[in-house]
Amino acid sequence: MTRVRNAFTLIELLVVIAIIAILAAILFPVFAQARESARQTSCLSNTKQLGLGLLQYVQDYDEKFPLWLWCGSVGAQNPMPYGDKKPDSPWGPWPNTYIGWDKTVQPYIKSAQVFKCPSNDTGVNIDAGGDDSKPTGAVNYSLNSRLDAREGSASSLAKLRFPAVTVLLSESSKASSTGESSCESSMEWGWNGGHAHQLNGDNNADPGWDGNTYGTKVDALCKTGTHSQWGQSDRLRAHKGGANYAFGDGHSKWYNGDATCVVWDRTLDGGVPRNESGGTITYIP
Repeated sequence: MTRVRNAFTLIELLVVIAIIAILAAILFPVFAQARESARQTSCLSNTKQLGLGLLQYVQDYDEKFPLWLWCGSVGAQNPMPYGDKKPDSPWGPWPNTYIGWDKTVQPYIKSAQVFKCPSNDTGVNIDAGGDDSKPTGAVNYSLNSRLDAREGSASSLAKLRFPAVTVLLSESSKASSTGESSCESSMEWGWNGGHAHQLNGDNNADPGWDGNTYGTKVDALCKTGTHSQWGQSDRLRAHKGGANYAFGDGHSKWYNGDATCVVWDRTLDGGVPRNESGGTITYIP
């Protein structure tokens, strides 16, 4: 009598399981990369919308960029609590104490979600115990400090010598707040620490306040740091080693983290510092 086998042997089951495990090991990283690519694209779209919103604001206000925060005196760097102290809708439950550039531009954007990168973490201080100057994570993008009066005086659109390479917005950490601002120096607002901190995290080779000397240590500024801040990886390396930026002419683009180290390069190019020559990405208008 012939015996008919109607089940898999143990060896056959183990082989099938091994094949599935191998396929999963190959495909799961691909799926993760695909999801990150989608988040990166969404973030790039955010920078594009925010950049266009800012430029619309500029056209409506005599070609002046918005202040980082409403101040009693721009030169004195003294932000004033002009907010109504009510819940900071639509950003969060904390009190609306200050009025940052994000709030002055929001009517042109409509959605508060556009100010959030989908790859970023929840803010550090998100309850009603603080106010909008705390690291709430409400705004994940930094306006160029050299345009919004946080570094120097407020700029006009006409002062942009090279709008196609002048940073308008860069990405920022989860420890962000209203008026989030950043540039290549340490003159920032919103708990982000400036470009060096966003690029390399804590213990970075901070350029300090002197824009004439940081060009001598570009390599250190480009590489030195723990690559961690507020418990998350560097924001300017968050999307496959880079980040999204909006520029003064309205376009947005992804840049590899190391490629942005030229913002500190003061090597003379035709007698002009490279980061003011128009040949490379820069914060200096």
